[in-house]
Order: sequence, then structure tokens, then C-alpha cells
Amino acid sequence: MSDEQKESIKVARGRVKASLTRLENGVDNLNLKNEILIRLQILQELIADFERLDAELRAEESEIVDFEKRYFDLKLKFKDKIDKVIDASCSINVGGQNISIALSKE
Repeated sequence: MSDEQKESIKVARGRVKASLTRLENGVDNLNLKNEILIRLQILQELIADFERLDAELRAEESEIVDFEKRYFDLKLKFKDKIDKVIDASCSINVGGQNISIALSKE
């Protein structure tokens, strides 16, 4: 592999890491289940992209261990947020329709 190809892969890998950072920075502002689920899907796409790019580089250039740690930490935060959203809502039946109401925990 040429140096130019390696550099191109590293730049692409850097973009994936930047996307992960944006997700990490925005996790505390998510309050709706669907918002969290969408970000979780993006997170899963990022790990696949990073693994593909990282596999093209030599082992000593790999950053997969650090990326995976950040990935699993963030995935856990998203899952915890989903649990909190579910716990904070209740379902009632009004006129034969189920209605979910978000309850404030303040």
C-alpha cells in the first residue's frame, strides 16, 4: 500500500472518530426515545466503518482498541438513556387508545 493510500485511510478513519466525538458530546441533550435510537443506529454504522478502515492498516497503526472502548462506553450511555425514557413515561388508555405521557423527574 502506498503512503498516499495509507494517509487517505487515516483521514477517513479520522472522520469516523470525529463523528463519534459529536455523538459523545450530544448524548446528554437527548431526551426522546426515537432520537436516542437514531443515534444508536449511527453509532453502530460508525463501528462498522472504523473496523473496515482500521483493518486496511498495519497492526501497529491500529486504533481499534481505543475506538471500541469509546464505542462501548457511548452505547451503554445510549442504552441507559433509553431505559430512563421508558421509566419516565407511563401509558394510559383513553377512549380505547393508548396514550404515552412523559413524566418530569424534576
